[in-house]
Amino acid sequence: MAGTVAPETQVEAPVKSTRGWWESVLTFLARYRELSILAVAVLLVIYIQANSSVFLSSAEMSVVLRDTARIGIIASGLVLVMITGEIDLSVGATYALAPYVMIRMNTDWGWPLWLALPVALLIGVAIGFFNGAITVKLRIPSLITTLGTFFLLTGITVTFAHSQPIRMPVHEPFNSIFTKNRFGPLDSLWSWDGLTGFTPIIWAIVIMLVLTVVLSRTVFGLHVISTGSNLLAAREIGVRTHRIKISTFMILGGLAAFAGVITAVQSGTAAPDAGSSQLTLLAIAAAVIGGTALTGGSGTVVGAMIGAFVVASLNNGLVLLGAQATQSDIYLGLAIIGAMILNVQVNNVRLRRKG
Repeated sequence: MAGTVAPETQVEAPVKSTRGWWESVLTFLARYRELSILAVAVLLVIYIQANSSVFLSSAEMSVVLRDTARIGIIASGLVLVMITGEIDLSVGATYALAPYVMIRMNTDWGWPLWLALPVALLIGVAIGFFNGAITVKLRIPSLITTLGTFFLLTGITVTFAHSQPIRMPVHEPFNSIFTKNRFGPLDSLWSWDGLTGFTPIIWAIVIMLVLTVVLSRTVFGLHVISTGSNLLAAREIGVRTHRIKISTFMILGGLAAFAGVITAVQSGTAAPDAGSSQLTLLAIAAAVIGGTALTGGSGTVVGAMIGAFVVASLNNGLVLLGAQATQSDIYLGLAIIGAMILNVQVNNVRLRRKG
């Protein structure tokens, strides 16, 4: 009909996804966090090796993996505590106290090392129980509780040791099993003496695998994650959150004591100041770089062990590149800040996917 205007027909353009490349990267990291950390570690090794040519030598790797084991064993336990939303600053003091007690029980009381070792580990577990009970029962922040425990234990160890290191006695096969290092610069990597330079990392890997299974395949692991993800909801479904938190502190205390014993056996001495605050901070850094959130609810033991390798590689590799020893703190600080920013972004993606 004349004068009639035909209605406009609007054709909607196909809706395109607005998610950019960064969102895709974050989604990938949320699914495969350990792979992303492993990629960083590999790139770091390639860079240091390309510029030093000796980083991958057996002598240098024995040092890097020794430090990885020392930091990684503690970081593995810290993952459990941090997943529940807590923190432990006393692990360095436990690390120094346990081997000192073990050695004194052997030299002063005549106890065999096989009997003194469990006592030393139980001391670490007891310290963890003390930290956990004070934190959850008296509702004191774990940061304050464990900071006080750190100074308390450090003072006790230094006082009784008169600030002097004590030699580790040699009793075979105890020393060989617990990483007595016989590896020298002229030894072949494939000889028995060569392998002793790498036994700490073997213990660390065993602990990592056990805790990974515990965290991902057991009811206890599920309760640990539930406690950190939503404390009130976990209580409503019957999770004994207080008991879970105390248990994680106890596991961490035992692992810190074990790491101290391994270091004492390998180095042949136990120093009262071996568990400095730096060791604690390095272990926390390894856990954070490995993808464990300080706010709780998520974490990975495998990632923490890879994070320990990254920390050990930075500390040793930068020296090979000619950097001052203190400069490693600059790169480590940047790595921690970057890891924290990335963790927040990845957790946001994970929450959106769950929603």
